[in-house]
Amino acid sequence: MRDAVRANLLTADPDLARHLPPEAVQALNASLQAEVIQLDRGPWHPPQAPEPGHLGFLLLEGLLVRRLTVDGAHSGELLHHGDLIRPWVEDPVSFCEADWRVVEPARLAVLDRQVATRLCSQPELNVALLDKQIERTRSLAIHAATENVRGLDRRLLILFWYLAERWGRREGEAVVVPLRLTHETLSLLIGARRPSVTTALSSLSAAGSLTRDPEKGWILRGDPPG
Repeated sequence: MRDAVRANLLTADPDLARHLPPEAVQALNASLQAEVIQLDRGPWHPPQAPEPGHLGFLLLEGLLVRRLTVDGAHSGELLHHGDLIRPWVEDPVSFCEADWRVVEPARLAVLDRQVATRLCSQPELNVALLDKQIERTRSLAIHAATENVRGLDRRLLILFWYLAERWGRREGEAVVVPLRLTHETLSLLIGARRPSVTTALSSLSAAGSLTRDPEKGWILRGDPPG
C-alpha cells in the first residue's frame, strides 16, 4: 500500500452529486475532501471494523473482486468505479468465507466519521449513496441470473454486454470493455470452471463475437443478447 493522499469527493466521483444543482456542487466541493488509500494488484486484507459512523470506502478507480466460498464452491463480485464498500460487514451466514483481490490498481476514498458527517448533512448526497448500494444489489441479481443461462458462450456474452453497459465505450461498430479480467476471474463471475471458460472464450474469439486486445481490453462485436 502506498502513502495516503486526499481527494475532493465530488470531483473524483461526479456521480455522487447527481441529485445536486451545479451551484451546490461548487459550494460543497472544497469541504468534501477524503483521505485516499491506494492499493496495488494482489490480495487485499481490509481493515477491521472502524469507529461507529464510518461509512466505508468509495472506489474511485481500479478494479476489485470479492470472492465468496461456500462448501468448496466459489462465486465472485466485481467492484469498479463508484461502488461503495463496507468490507467489515459480515456475511449473513457463518459458513461463508470471503476474500478480496485487487485486479487493477485501486484508489479508495475513506468515508470516515468526519467525512460521513459532512455527507449526511446533504440529503441529496445520502440519496446518491443509497442509489449506489441499490445498484450494487441489482448487479448481484444480474450475475445470479447469468449463472443460470445455459451455455458458457452465451453466459459470457451476457456478462460482457452487461459490463459494457456499465463501463464500455463504443469504437465504430465494436464496443470496448476496458477491464483486465483473467479467465479465473471470469469463471467466478459466471459460475464455471476456468478451463471451460478458456474453451468458451476461444470459441467466441473464433466467431468474432468477443476478442481480447492487449492494450484496450475486451472487444465486443454484434448485438446484445435478445
